[in-house]
Amino acid sequence: MIPPEIGKLERTYRPSAANLVAGVILGVLLIGAGATVLYLTIKEVIDRRGQLPFSAERDACWISVSLATAFGVGSVIGGSILVRWIRSLSSLQVHLGSDGFVVSRRDRQQVFPWDQIAYVKETHVYERPPVLKGPAKLMLPKIKSRRYLVRRDDEEEFTFDGNTLRYHVEFAEMLQAHLGGRNIPWEIVEEHV
Repeated sequence: MIPPEIGKLERTYRPSAANLVAGVILGVLLIGAGATVLYLTIKEVIDRRGQLPFSAERDACWISVSLATAFGVGSVIGGSILVRWIRSLSSLQVHLGSDGFVVSRRDRQQVFPWDQIAYVKETHVYERPPVLKGPAKLMLPKIKSRRYLVRRDDEEEFTFDGNTLRYHVEFAEMLQAHLGGRNIPWEIVEEHV
């Protein structure tokens, strides 16, 4: 249900299906890798009946078992958090209207009427893709991405970027067009990573 406070509906924005699918795949792979490492670690301890040295150069030891267990548990937890975040992101919809916009999620709605927006912060992030490491990565050009923060008078915020909204730059341009004559600050910040 779109609230009447935003006026006539102009456009609806959602997350990219490709990002959602990629996130689920990565999450499931993390869970699978963590579970596999935990299984192999527990199997090794059971096969040796717990008779492992504290440390060893090449063979299994309690230090390697501890590290593998931490990695396995961390991967399972990280993958589960990623899948849950993607699941919550899949319900995100942003409805742009003539008098404001509303952010709809599965469990709640945030209404941002134009006259209640305090400011917008646009952050340009310049970073190199994490394909190469060390000095070799300096050969790659920096890529610019944009992140936006919209804050209401009552401190309620909505943050979006290319990971959360498909066509996020178009949505930001529409925001700027609607806020143009309203004397609402639009701050642009650059970050070089």
